[in-house]
Amino acid sequence: MMSDTGSSSNAAQELIQPSINQSVALAVQSAVDLMRNINTIETTVIGVASASWLANPAMSQYKDIIENATKNITFAVDNLAKVGSVGAGVLKDLKPD
Repeated sequence: MMSDTGSSSNAAQELIQPSINQSVALAVQSAVDLMRNINTIETTVIGVASASWLANPAMSQYKDIIENATKNITFAVDNLAKVGSVGAGVLKDLKPD
């Protein structure tokens, strides 16, 4: 006698797959929003610090401000890449047979 455990597992997978897809899509969209927001703020910071530094070349602390803003942008980009990779892994692992 054949067990229908496999077919009930596939049916359950089909029921939850849309929710999984939506959750992953929302996580990636949140990471995109974070990157966009951080990029907007930090590029403004870089612009203001650059202009201030040009006006006062002796004020070398503007270099630190620019470097920190650049690190924040890099963090946001790396975060998006990680969320995307993990999301892709989840979708791959839970892909119906």
